[in-house]
Amino acid sequence: MSNTWWRDEDELAKEQSDLLEVPAEQSLLIKGPPGSGKTNLLLLRANQLFLGDHPNLYVVVFGSLLKNFIQIGGAQYKFPADKVVTHTSLFKMILRLESADFDDQNLSLEVARKRRADVLEELIEKGQVGAQFDALLLDEAQDYTPQEIRLLSQLTSVLVATADSRQRVYDVEDCSEELEKSVQIEHQLTYHFRNGRDICRVADGIYKGSPQYAPMLPHSNYPEADYPSKATPKDGLSLHDQITAMVAQIKDQRFAYPDDLIGVLAPRNAELDLIEQGLIDAGLGDLITRANASNRFEPSRRIWLSTLTAAKGLEFRAVHIAGLEYLSKMGRVQKRLIFTGVTRAKTALTCYWHESVPGYFESACRSVVETPKIVTRKSIFGN
Repeated sequence: MSNTWWRDEDELAKEQSDLLEVPAEQSLLIKGPPGSGKTNLLLLRANQLFLGDHPNLYVVVFGSLLKNFIQIGGAQYKFPADKVVTHTSLFKMILRLESADFDDQNLSLEVARKRRADVLEELIEKGQVGAQFDALLLDEAQDYTPQEIRLLSQLTSVLVATADSRQRVYDVEDCSEELEKSVQIEHQLTYHFRNGRDICRVADGIYKGSPQYAPMLPHSNYPEADYPSKATPKDGLSLHDQITAMVAQIKDQRFAYPDDLIGVLAPRNAELDLIEQGLIDAGLGDLITRANASNRFEPSRRIWLSTLTAAKGLEFRAVHIAGLEYLSKMGRVQKRLIFTGVTRAKTALTCYWHESVPGYFESACRSVVETPKIVTRKSIFGN
């Protein structure tokens, strides 16, 4: 996990260090592309508040995987691990204190999430719950609903959030307007430092033609000379063949980047289960961990397996995304989901699929293929 968390102020670019000058009592929204340092800045801000006059705070995230990832960074800054919580556990904690919690075992995640928000809103409207925290700091805030943002802002004196609407992986109402209303200062980060140029080309290809999209390639400060980047599409492979190709590449990457994390991602858990078994059969069992399963997650291992959804907010030296023929079945979030997956990679990205992927993604992948396909007159007739 080398170079993931800043160790000294000199490592920050000016647009990043400027944020440390914002007064602690100001509510703040940090926007920026993947790899711009949003999560790191959020954690530094949390430590700044905690060490000052705002110790009653929480860093709030969506899932346990991102919680564990941020806790690793917090350990470097001596930030208390128990101050990093999921939004579900935060809401449940408040409801329990007010004897308003409920059994959600038989409810879907979406239904339980909405009900918690509704119950909390009733408590606030009745005057039973108010701004009980010094500060709440929300990572990946683009995935909250407008109602949740409104409630979170009413629970705290200071709200700090990071957001990038291109990485909204849940199919919920856009909360951008509510976020902007809930803060006093917006800070836009322009440059990013994580993704190599090939990976930027794939990411930009995903959103090609989107009027509001700001391309990543022109704003990349990735150290290409030190770690030349490479993005590789591998199509026409069965899942078994995808695993075989993946194993060979991972073994080489483990030699090249022994201290860095490698991410293995897939749209669905069904494929991830088979990939996990394939890696175990290939002798990599001692190196892998199922990152999206909190009861099986071992952060000291170097190969993390996760769904695309659970991997948001993470970063890896190399990323393998398999089972992408199921991308087209991911509904309205598919572009944001694959954009998020692609931009987890720093140096090496390999994407695997069997029969077909959405046209926009195949086109994005072809932008990094060194030898373009040759189309002959015979081939257009099927010969």
